[in-house]
Amino acid sequence: MSEYKLMKWSELRATMSPEAIARVDARFKQTMSRLRLSDIREAVGRTQVEIARDLDLGQGSVSKIERAADMYLSTLRRYIEALGGELVVSAKFPEGTVVAIENLSSPAKKARRRAPAKKKAVKGRRAKRG
Repeated sequence: MSEYKLMKWSELRATMSPEAIARVDARFKQTMSRLRLSDIREAVGRTQVEIARDLDLGQGSVSKIERAADMYLSTLRRYIEALGGELVVSAKFPEGTVVAIENLSSPAKKARRRAPAKKKAVKGRRAKRG
């Protein structure tokens, strides 16, 4: 039985040819592109509790986000940013064209202003006229 020596990735990479490094990098990118949110979180070394704290949510809410099949882009953006990443949204067309969709990838530059609240009339009461 042969023995294997454990070595750091940086040491192993230093022994590899440029072609082998390119193959490994391509495979890594392909694998990362198919991971679930929880897998990505674990790959960057974060816990649900840490992400929950960063998002000002409970740990259970982070679990729900990670299991969700459908969510708002704003929720996904906040989650990815809590991991230290940046959400990039793009559209890929059959002929191979890829178009970045900028207005969905990052929050709006201007803060939206809320309209002032309307005062509700109290039913059965009329304003006194003086």
